[in-house]
Amino acid sequence: MNEEQTYTIYAILHELNGRRFRSRLEHIPEEKHFLMTMATAIVGNEIAKRIEETPDAVASDSNAFVSKLLQLADPEQTEELAIVLGTVLVDTLEDEIRYCCANCKKFSQCTNIVNLKVGKLFKQRVLGDESRELIEEIRSRIDIALENAPYYDSNDAHEQCPEFVHQYDPVSLGDVFNRYRNIASDLAERFGLDYGSFQQKLIDINMEFVKKAGKP
Repeated sequence: MNEEQTYTIYAILHELNGRRFRSRLEHIPEEKHFLMTMATAIVGNEIAKRIEETPDAVASDSNAFVSKLLQLADPEQTEELAIVLGTVLVDTLEDEIRYCCANCKKFSQCTNIVNLKVGKLFKQRVLGDESRELIEEIRSRIDIALENAPYYDSNDAHEQCPEFVHQYDPVSLGDVFNRYRNIASDLAERFGLDYGSFQQKLIDINMEFVKKAGKP
């Protein structure tokens, strides 16, 4: 996968993550929005650091954003932040292994990322261009691509699409869980995240995944 295709994938995932994030904000009090924003940025940054394919510009942008948020953080919110971090980390893991189009091995093919021509535009944004025109152009092209991935917000795409093949199997899922365990361990040390509670959640998530993976 060349650089433009890599940025195209990141553009699509950024848009989908943005939609999920806005949905989360709708269900929490407005005074908690900053904590949710900070926790989401921290978790996203930790994941980006652990994925080799992450472009340097994306990693740098993520680091800078988190640093700014931490400078604005209220020290008295440390305990609340730890709780929100745990919630966001679990939600992010569940999103990564959901049975939806974005987690299908054929997602790039269905969204035709080779011809989508949004990678260069998204790189411009990562490098600092936040103009309304650019953002709207990126979003418009992604909307068109997602018309061919109708189950991107589903949790049972395997039942709705006969072509669905999850990007992970029960074996490779172990690597994903180890990545999140490492993140949880780091966040426990830095922010006081409840590591034991996170481990219990992993067991529940694993059981649910294996149950779905075992269906014919």
